[in-house]
Amino acid sequence: MHEPGWLRRTLGALVDGAARALGHLGKHLGYPALASVPVSVVMLSQLDTVSPQQSLEDVAQLLVAGRHAQLPVIEDGSLVGVVTRGDVALGLERSGPRSLIGEAPRHDVVMVAPSDSLVDVLARLRETPDAVAVVMDHGTTVGLLTVDKLVAYVERTRDV
Repeated sequence: MHEPGWLRRTLGALVDGAARALGHLGKHLGYPALASVPVSVVMLSQLDTVSPQQSLEDVAQLLVAGRHAQLPVIEDGSLVGVVTRGDVALGLERSGPRSLIGEAPRHDVVMVAPSDSLVDVLARLRETPDAVAVVMDHGTTVGLLTVDKLVAYVERTRDV
């Protein structure tokens, strides 16, 4: 088992790496161009959601079968958190496969709008390194901003 601060340090390093990569991109494109890149350009928009009443086993199967490492948790139409593969694994270890996802740890959420700039969102994520950026539009979850999507965006635009 990893020490308690391991996940926070790892996620912080990933966010810092993404911020550095976007900083390099910003220098290449010019800072105003980077500041004008909205989250909607980079966000993961095709995602499944789960409810706190689903079993850990069901959610684990969904994570394994899908391409995503994070899933929004929705209860009565409202976002209540995000679970990651690590959260589900820890929940399975602590409570077993028939336990509900509501019993697993969840990550803090930074709610952002599709029109928010990447620069602003990264600044907010640096303040809460273990949080996940969930993209909300008029109270509806429409996407996630993941490090993988940020890195892919930087790679695509690096040669522009």
